[in-house]
Amino acid sequence: MNARANTIVVTNGDAPSQRAFTLIELLSVIGIILILAALLFPVLCKVKAASQSIACINNLRQLQTAWIMYTDDHSDTMPPNEDNFTGGNWRSLPGSWVVGNAQEDESPTNIESGVLFPYSRSLAVYHCPADKSTFRANQQLLRHRSYMLSVYINSAPPDPNTPFGSRVKHKSSQISNPENVFVLLDASERTINDGVFNLNYIDIPANWYDAPSDRHNKGCNLSFVDGHVGHIKWRWPKTAKSYSTLVVNDDDLRDLRKLQKLIPEP
Repeated sequence: MNARANTIVVTNGDAPSQRAFTLIELLSVIGIILILAALLFPVLCKVKAASQSIACINNLRQLQTAWIMYTDDHSDTMPPNEDNFTGGNWRSLPGSWVVGNAQEDESPTNIESGVLFPYSRSLAVYHCPADKSTFRANQQLLRHRSYMLSVYINSAPPDPNTPFGSRVKHKSSQISNPENVFVLLDASERTINDGVFNLNYIDIPANWYDAPSDRHNKGCNLSFVDGHVGHIKWRWPKTAKSYSTLVVNDDDLRDLRKLQKLIPEP
């Protein structure tokens, strides 16, 4: 078969015929486009992930600023962060920074009822853009809350004479190293419940009570008492599907120890 057999010729009345693409040439162009798309796709995914992490960091910065403003307005007392276990679930109590349980939300009310909301009135800042969890309310698809606040930051008043109680602080001035104590972090969408991020402070048992997220390049973003926002890179993926999960291996244990170093000293 000669080359003319694979050539499409277009004529227009008496106009001279013009040679169009052959089938082989057309397939070659499509192949080149597909190769370029395959090369660009991972780059575009990385760009999207980076932009989502930046947006999450910005959310935490705004929430941490609101947290500081509340503390300044209340004689150095930090926003309450109290919960209880009722009806088979953990829920943040009225008067806390947020209310209720994120998994049970049917409206933004539990965020709007929190004492932090008057200082940060955008619902969007309570949701990490990389968190895909949603709920439907009044024919609208809404986003769940993505962030939790450390149990050591003004949670229910415990016995100050116990090891746990001595670490729970109620005023920011009680924290001797504010640049190294975390306040808020983006939590796993699989296990998030109330607003209190419960974290073990002792070596045994080695488990995650609440699970942090690993949405951002196998890491999570978190804010600190002094107002800055940082990022923790995990050594092991955080795939817990329930509350109080034992560490998986030595890498997971090292991740737990890394976060435990960011709680207040006794």
